[in-house]
Amino acid sequence: MEDDLMPGDDIHIEPVQQGPRRRQRPPVDTLQGHPYLEFPDGTDAARHCQKLRRMHVGSHASIDWDAMEEIAETPRVRRFIPIDSPWHRLFVLAHTPTYRELLVEFISSFTFHPPGEPVPIPYPGAPPPPEVSFRLAGVQRSMTLAEFAVRSGLYMQEEIETEIYTAGLVVVEKPTLVGFWQVIAGADHWEHDKSKGRVSFVSDPLYRYLHHLLATSISARGYSREWCTTTDLFFLYCLLYRRPCALAHGLAQYFASGHHRQERGFLYGGAYVTVIARSFGLVPHQDPHLRTPAIMPTRMGMPSLWGMRVIKRFPVGPRFKNHEGGVWREEDLPEHFEDVHPPADPADVVPVEDPPEDLDGAAGPQPPPPAGAPQFPRHAIRGGAPGAALHPDVLARLDRLDDLVGWLVRAEQDRREREGLPPIPLPPVRAPHQQQQPQQQHQPQQQHQDSDSDLDA
Repeated sequence: MEDDLMPGDDIHIEPVQQGPRRRQRPPVDTLQGHPYLEFPDGTDAARHCQKLRRMHVGSHASIDWDAMEEIAETPRVRRFIPIDSPWHRLFVLAHTPTYRELLVEFISSFTFHPPGEPVPIPYPGAPPPPEVSFRLAGVQRSMTLAEFAVRSGLYMQEEIETEIYTAGLVVVEKPTLVGFWQVIAGADHWEHDKSKGRVSFVSDPLYRYLHHLLATSISARGYSREWCTTTDLFFLYCLLYRRPCALAHGLAQYFASGHHRQERGFLYGGAYVTVIARSFGLVPHQDPHLRTPAIMPTRMGMPSLWGMRVIKRFPVGPRFKNHEGGVWREEDLPEHFEDVHPPADPADVVPVEDPPEDLDGAAGPQPPPPAGAPQFPRHAIRGGAPGAALHPDVLARLDRLDDLVGWLVRAEQDRREREGLPPIPLPPVRAPHQQQQPQQQHQPQQQHQDSDSDLDA
């Protein structure tokens, strides 16, 4: 289980690159006409495949336990990732080759209908669609999510009836996740308007290491892994607080949304597709239809740790370091923490600056969070109280729009005058703060009731 490579497969180790990366162009489409990638014209699978076969395929990263032993972090990692647990299998199975043709076929045809959620049916009395369906090596498959969990290698068959599987979380409220981010990185380092934060602000080097593993597996995003999204926070929260997590559900959601990714992005998940293929008796490295070489996994070993600049050589050997350049001392996570809600007014959001480059120096001070209790209204109405001054940025944009509209009207009037056409019938100028007529203010009672129900929704 520790090494899922088949005989004849090679493994290479790549250091983690830091700093801005230039996004690569989509690869040349070499899979056109492949027998596994022929779908009926006009189907969703055909449209998805046309896009996916032009995307890059990323290499999975897995834990290097030798490196963890060298920096004396194995006991702490094992607290979060016990042997023979779903999390352990997730990271171990990432060390499996990816086959481009199988991955593109799998994601192009993958559909997921979570159990317990309503699904549309074509006609009354029609059987519900399967929870999971896909095509693999030219064969259409359908199954329950529980069977998918077993075939993907994340769960054992005997675990399906236990709370390890049945009690797995599928979602955590966003205020809780941002509160968790406040614990590991600081709430003022979270960009509420973008729902993400820079991983560089996470203080514990091990948490940054684990996030990198998540960002190339179950929440894979390729080159954007220097950011931590709410999806990343969900998995990291479950991992660090040892909450049961519905890993199979998360993996199925990733596969079902893979075709939404940008064409210049990366596809991941091929390691788990290979595991699923082997569960059906397929031997990918012996399949003559697979034209492209297997994409081999990498281990996040010492070169990766040095590349991330999270370790330093001390008299006792290489160890995780803190921002001051000393040996990192573990800090226990609090048992409870407060939820963090986004500010009610977007103008109150404090801009988050990029973290300073870590060269064994202390990080610069960050601006304090906005004062006052955070609010999270169910129905936000933009604009301040009557007579309140507009935000300078909003006022500048309104002035600019007013200038553009005036310029367009004048240009059109000049054109019509040159061509002998009558002028544009402009609406009358409304006096400042002119109120609407009473009949426009009072709407039917039914409309007020609908608005109230919308607020309560």
